[in-house]
Amino acid sequence: MKKMMILMMTMCLTALATEAQVMTSETVTKVYEKATTACAGEFAYNAEYDDEGRIVATDVYRKRPLRKGDVRLVPTCRYEYAYAADGLLSSRVMYVWRSDEWRLAGRHDFALAEGTYTVTYSRWNRKAGAYDQPLGMMTYSLLPDESVYSVACYYRHHREAPMELEWQTVVGSQFVSPDYDLTKE
Repeated sequence: MKKMMILMMTMCLTALATEAQVMTSETVTKVYEKATTACAGEFAYNAEYDDEGRIVATDVYRKRPLRKGDVRLVPTCRYEYAYAADGLLSSRVMYVWRSDEWRLAGRHDFALAEGTYTVTYSRWNRKAGAYDQPLGMMTYSLLPDESVYSVACYYRHHREAPMELEWQTVVGSQFVSPDYDLTKE
């Protein structure tokens, strides 16, 4: 599960770094369109849209080859998206396909406040019927134009332990305006 969390966080980092923006309904649509245009891979995708044209759910299927060139689509995971009024992505809930049904697995929460964009990941605890404390967190320090300046990754190694910094990096000087004063960081 740690690998899945890291993969999902990396996807967020990639989207932020390439688009130099926080995650919005437009970003979710662009990521979906890129995934579906690379359809020759082992996965297929289906999206559900709301009345405003925003993706609210995405189903991911693994392609299983059958005889005579046919392909069977096997459900793998489902993502449900929620947005703030301004279009910012506020959460992404993940379900996995187990025993012929979708089972809740975890949730990413997204927040933007005072020049910092934060993404946390919490697992669903079936026994408690609630989400556990966030297991991982990434923080993106933003420049005034909302491009990413630096990224920090935190991880909780034990259920009751505090988050610990795993790594931190400056994304790249290409995002820094020559007249921006980095000493104010």
